[in-house]
Amino acid sequence: MLRLFAQSVERVASYGDGAPADVAVSARSRLEESLGELVDLVEPYDPWDIVELMRRRSTPLAPHPGHQPDAEAIAALVELVALVAASRDPRDTAASGSAAERPLAASVIDDVHRVALRCLRTGSDALAFEAAAAGSDALSRIRVGAVLREVNVRNQIYPHMLRDTLRALFGMPEVEADCRAALGFTVGDAITVLDACCELRGRVWSERMAAMARTTRLALFLEDAAEPATQAAGVLNGYRESARERARTAMEALWASPADDVALSVSQLASHTGLATGTVAKVLDAFVLPQQQLGPRDAALALLTGVSPLRLRPLLRDSAGNVLLVHDALHLPAIREVFEQSLKDAGRWDVYSKHRGAYLEEAAAQLFVRHLPGAQVHTGFEYFVPDPAAAASQTDPAHYTKRAEGDVLLLVDDIAIIIEAKAVALNPRARSGDSQRLRRDLTRIVTDAAAQAQRLRDRIDADHGLRLRNGSWLDLARIREVHTVAVSLEDLSGIATTTADLVRAGLLPPANLPWTVSLHDLRVVSELIDRPAELILYLRRRTDAETTQRFEAVDEADLFLHFYEGGLYAEPDPDRVARELPQFGPPTVAARRRHRAERTGMLASRTDRLDAWYFHQLGQSPHPADKPALTADATLLALIDEITALAKPGWLAIGATLLEGSAKTQRQCGAAAKTLCAATAADGLPHAMTLMGGTSRADSRVLVWMSVPHPHQHAQCLAHLRRYLHAKKHQMQTTRAAGLLIDARSGTLTDMLFDNRPVTDDPQLDLLVEELGLESQSTASRSFPPKARRRSTRR
Repeated sequence: MLRLFAQSVERVASYGDGAPADVAVSARSRLEESLGELVDLVEPYDPWDIVELMRRRSTPLAPHPGHQPDAEAIAALVELVALVAASRDPRDTAASGSAAERPLAASVIDDVHRVALRCLRTGSDALAFEAAAAGSDALSRIRVGAVLREVNVRNQIYPHMLRDTLRALFGMPEVEADCRAALGFTVGDAITVLDACCELRGRVWSERMAAMARTTRLALFLEDAAEPATQAAGVLNGYRESARERARTAMEALWASPADDVALSVSQLASHTGLATGTVAKVLDAFVLPQQQLGPRDAALALLTGVSPLRLRPLLRDSAGNVLLVHDALHLPAIREVFEQSLKDAGRWDVYSKHRGAYLEEAAAQLFVRHLPGAQVHTGFEYFVPDPAAAASQTDPAHYTKRAEGDVLLLVDDIAIIIEAKAVALNPRARSGDSQRLRRDLTRIVTDAAAQAQRLRDRIDADHGLRLRNGSWLDLARIREVHTVAVSLEDLSGIATTTADLVRAGLLPPANLPWTVSLHDLRVVSELIDRPAELILYLRRRTDAETTQRFEAVDEADLFLHFYEGGLYAEPDPDRVARELPQFGPPTVAARRRHRAERTGMLASRTDRLDAWYFHQLGQSPHPADKPALTADATLLALIDEITALAKPGWLAIGATLLEGSAKTQRQCGAAAKTLCAATAADGLPHAMTLMGGTSRADSRVLVWMSVPHPHQHAQCLAHLRRYLHAKKHQMQTTRAAGLLIDARSGTLTDMLFDNRPVTDDPQLDLLVEELGLESQSTASRSFPPKARRRSTRR
């Protein structure tokens, strides 16, 4: 939707100069004209022929590598045309006549598509211009993004993920029983029946395609046949002409009026699914679009402001009781909201509501835990915090009196990940741009989760532990890095991915930003990640204040895939870095220049490769596709994997830190072991390389590599490395320090030291710094030229 917003801005020139309000009027005028043309185009034809042919015209091919997707294959166009066509009386099968008697809608479908696309784009323009005329504050931008998303975007969630979630949410026996009582059927029944509408329609088109392919192959075979003797030439030509005619007929039949073939009866669906006809009938009743009270233009205009009755009622029904699913992207998203509303109306909400929250917490936790070996997991816990209303200030955790709840706390290495789960949904009024309702819903989904996560984070930072409800003390003194995650069941594409706007609108805090993500986007990220360090680095980048100011995207996958390409990095303000880390020296002219050159950017869609991989994995595409993977130095990745396997303290934090360097720094770090081993091979002595860096006090670090000439020198080198590491960390006042011991004969990692003790005054370490004669700035291996060495300390 934000991409569509950008496209709308690019089209401003076609409206001429003028104030936004005037341009908006011009856009509305064009929209009215285009809608009139669309209504006139579809009027002479069977409405279901138009809808089904439009669906075929707007269905993209299965993605595969190298394939350029059709930018005009937009599911929302089918809805627009369906609302225009369905705004008449219900389709009368008797009045429509047989397929042979009806005018062929295929003759105008390209024109219908062209005009509908113009309506969609002009309507989006009008929304953008009207928003610009009303003001450009952050909430207005969020509101426009929400509406444009509702108007234009379908298929936000991969269908297999949505089916999994629906079955998990509504499959618990107690919830299933409440669903049967409220609706007469279960979510499993609804999925089965609505999926069958897709399957049976797909079978119709497959048979038509197969018939065309058979006759075409025969015609081509006969065209290529060798010329026979003269007396048989006439017979062959007759066969050829017959085959050509059959091929032409099959081609016409492919696009001939399809409504009669794709219209499905209760009995057909019952036979296909094996469900009782009564159950099928109840499912259809729950998802059939009621007779529209609006005329074609008004129905289309409502959709173009984010209000589509098809979002919850995606089936059309004709006078004979047959149904047509408008398009495949509608039925699965409709199920959850229809069931939730029905449970509320029937007074059977409580069991489901409790289960929904518990499921979201557990599912989110598992998507993290799968990448965090050895993690301690705390779920659904209660702890004490200072009571701001207490008569006396509460500063000692033992005296805190206010009880708070935490959803999920993951502890691994010296990193804590706080997850707050919000299962509430966006209200339809919020989806359609009601500013007050949108702010209220986002406050419940985003702001409250961020505040609850921050409350827990404050206790970790201030108290270095939690006093739990049972009176026990959860010691968190080792934690040096905390990430907060706000997970929702609601898809917030185009909202959660514009973090800077959420901050400006007061919906998120400016500091300690949480990663705000939907469960399904979290699942995509989790299924792509190959190593724990990638997850931690993405959390660092995704919640960095400067990075969120620079990047916006249509959805989370675009941000993650940009990260995988080596991006999602914002040059830190060098003056801020120098203030926080004066020990690393003053800012350079080049660093200031790079920072000034940074611009906010809208990321283009990057999901084509991801779609191709998923479709092939699911058996929906015959084209093999590689899973998107992180672009990084292969030698460095091997080192990170060695560190992970060693599982010594600091393994996760240091692995992520090694990964976050520039391409040049990654090559240096990846080649460090080889360089030191070569030096040791030349003189038989241990060699070391030290790198340091960071952009804030919290992420400041010292990294040291040391080669061990022979295994019997391991203990001696380890002791020297330990002394040097402690001294260097103390001298440079960094939060973390790590030492990597390398076997000089094989180049493999044999040991790792880690120091994340708080920085304090320590006379003994002062003496050690003096004894070792440490320079004020670290030096890299002699194998690195000074210029490269200097750069390696900056990131």
